[in-house]
Amino acid sequence: MFISDSYLISCREVVDKFIVQQFIMAVTAPLQYKIFNDPIHGHIEVHPLCVKIIDTPQFQRLRDLKQIGACYFVYPGASNNRFEHSIGVCHLAGQLVRILQKRQPELNISDKDILCVEIAGLCHDLGHGPFSHLFDAKFIPEAIPGSNWKHEDASEMMFNFLIKDNNLQEEFTKYELDENDQNFIREQIIGPKKDTNGAYTYKAREQEKRFLYEIVANNRNGIDVDKWDYFARDCHGLGIKNTFDHNRYMKFARVIKVDDGSSNSDFQICSRDKEAETLYGMFQLRSVLHRRAYKHRVCNAVEAMIVDALISAEKTEIVPVKDEKRLKLSKCIYDPEGYTKLTDSIFYVILMSADPKLKEAKALLERILNRKLYRCVGDTTPKETPKKENIEVKKFVEDLKDKIITYVLGESKLEKTDLYVDVVLLDYGSKTKNPIENVRFYTKTKQNTAKCLNMENVSLMFPRVFAEYIIRLYYKKEDTGEMQIASEAFEKWCGDNNYGLQSKFPGNTTET
Repeated sequence: MFISDSYLISCREVVDKFIVQQFIMAVTAPLQYKIFNDPIHGHIEVHPLCVKIIDTPQFQRLRDLKQIGACYFVYPGASNNRFEHSIGVCHLAGQLVRILQKRQPELNISDKDILCVEIAGLCHDLGHGPFSHLFDAKFIPEAIPGSNWKHEDASEMMFNFLIKDNNLQEEFTKYELDENDQNFIREQIIGPKKDTNGAYTYKAREQEKRFLYEIVANNRNGIDVDKWDYFARDCHGLGIKNTFDHNRYMKFARVIKVDDGSSNSDFQICSRDKEAETLYGMFQLRSVLHRRAYKHRVCNAVEAMIVDALISAEKTEIVPVKDEKRLKLSKCIYDPEGYTKLTDSIFYVILMSADPKLKEAKALLERILNRKLYRCVGDTTPKETPKKENIEVKKFVEDLKDKIITYVLGESKLEKTDLYVDVVLLDYGSKTKNPIENVRFYTKTKQNTAKCLNMENVSLMFPRVFAEYIIRLYYKKEDTGEMQIASEAFEKWCGDNNYGLQSKFPGNTTET
């Protein structure tokens, strides 16, 4: 069969035209966002690169990390996990930065900036360990004394491992995110360097975009999308009314260059002066959640038992990694493969183990399931809260614990291992300081000028004290024989030290 050259040329032209059309469609077609139906934020759209990150073992691990740790053993509805929280933070981060981009085009917020902020929101909690803050705030300091490790360090480690282990570098390149953009994401996750005397230390974005680092985790004043999501999500599960409207805050958010009288003036996210009361409500809600849930005396009793069980489990390697090796729980913070497998499920791994080295840990966890918890025999609140640097506050707390234990042991025949002292800090997010002092406000007539507010000019009903400690003594033994003796000794210590005994709990602590 004879085919003419003109016919071949015509076919080639059709094919070339088709290829060009397909290329144009691929370039101009809208991104295929995935829709998530979230119980808090409704139907939200998630960028394809974020979906790729979500669909990895390192992110899916967050499905088995309770957002508020041991609270689930007290509040039946507190079952939300880090997985949905992280997706919610990603959504809110994108929402806020897009509002700023549209409202203030002079800020030059690029689409790459937006995507990086969303990914930082998505990945900021990759490093949480079993039962969330219980792991980094209580277990690791006991397992590795003197360690400065924090979950943000693990989040950076897991972010790097996630990209490498799932070959996602090509996906980042596909959406034009280079190494500098990935460093921008890391910098948002890990937070600013300390002791820099206010110097600008970020490298991935110029100082004019300093405000982008305050969206996911705001180290300046604590107003960030991470809190907005967990406020709404935790209140939903705990049955506590959420009194803060983050959507309203975003309506008045504005980036302004704040002149603090030094060469380190920054562009900050500021709010309208009339929103000061709304922000006080936000910080007060944080205090309410800590008082009624996160640091509830029964929640803390369960946490103490889990920590003791995990410390006991350090006697043996329990987490499987490659080459049929196993790691101790505390060693997983340096091994991303082991950390990927370390979730709340460790509770039941220990319970189901036949390893004799886990006998003590297993017995403690069985007590939790049988509601034979450590009993709080009394609590008190010091009249003054130390206002010095963190290291001195830590020393104050440790000295206080030692004094109470020593005193109670001197008044009874108890052993040191029979008692546990918990010193709880309740604050507005800035220790003893007023968090609003670090917020800048603008007025209706001066939208590009930011300043502090004298709160007495806003309202005389705002609090004057922003932090307090609660000291609790717990009795660990299952039998109640000497519990009353411990309670009376603690009451006597309070009287001798001019501490008013706030409450006595000589009975069981399984009630909420």
